[in-house]
Amino acid sequence: MRAMAINAFGGTEVFEEIDAPTPAPQAGEVVIAVRASSVNPVDYKIRDGRAARLCPRLPAILHADCAGRVSAVGAGVDTLKEGDDVYAFATGIGGKPGALAEFMAADARMVAPKPAALTWEEAAALPLVTVTAWFCFFDRDDLQPGRTILVQGGTGGVGHVAVQLAAWRGAEVYATCGSAVKCRIAEGLGAARAFDYTAEGAEAMRAVTAGGEGFDYVFNTPGAPSIDASVEAARDFGTILDILGHFPTRPGFQGKWLAFKSVFAGRPMVSGDRVEAVGDILRKTAELVDDGALRPLVDERRFGFSEVGAAHDYAEHGKPTGKVALGNDL
Repeated sequence: MRAMAINAFGGTEVFEEIDAPTPAPQAGEVVIAVRASSVNPVDYKIRDGRAARLCPRLPAILHADCAGRVSAVGAGVDTLKEGDDVYAFATGIGGKPGALAEFMAADARMVAPKPAALTWEEAAALPLVTVTAWFCFFDRDDLQPGRTILVQGGTGGVGHVAVQLAAWRGAEVYATCGSAVKCRIAEGLGAARAFDYTAEGAEAMRAVTAGGEGFDYVFNTPGAPSIDASVEAARDFGTILDILGHFPTRPGFQGKWLAFKSVFAGRPMVSGDRVEAVGDILRKTAELVDDGALRPLVDERRFGFSEVGAAHDYAEHGKPTGKVALGNDL
């Protein structure tokens, strides 16, 4: 089969098209004929070596997000069958080769039927980011109706899903974005109000909360650039939900007695625990999509697998709106 792979860590030029063995399903696996994938920060951090520990064996086929059609089913799998249209968050991080290929083998517990209303690219935009937000809101914490939450990066990959999940849960949702246009998009996704962080600071954000005390939750998706502002925006005894592992640098944050909870969505692939939860989340996500409660936000600029280097560059430096999707053109 044809695949895009890396043989060394580095810039976007390290991707090359290769011939690779077509996978056969092991017990508990399915093989997916891949139609689309999408770019997540972990993908370009693996590629350039910042997250080298998570890289599959070289030559490495990257990308954890996949949408496609089941082409073969391994022993013991009774939840999926050949010909099923599916999406998955199953490989490409620390374990087996990922989605940048004609075919991908995946643990069937981390695969679910594709939302019927979505294109391949739209479906491939959802798995990692939805699993991340779901684990933060409903696994590491228990976000309740009526609580206030500020989503930092409301039109980003994880952020745009977080806005919608929190609104579906009944929380009072606010967001930050990098432009007035993106603020309007976040409000269209369910934010009661979105703040342009280039023009408004944490004090203006806190002003929308009762007594100006701050938010019950701040979901920090951009990492280091917004962590200190997240602390400022949170109320005393509030909670910071984190996905990138960056913690405050300004002194005095301990005085707010905040809870910090951090989630790495790839843990099931690396540790082998919570594996079944991934498939459960993807099945629930499909229900939410089909019910109109959740929709993917995919940047208007699209790429083929053969253009994965350009897709990585755009995802990291081009300030896309939502996810960067790729169709399989191999």
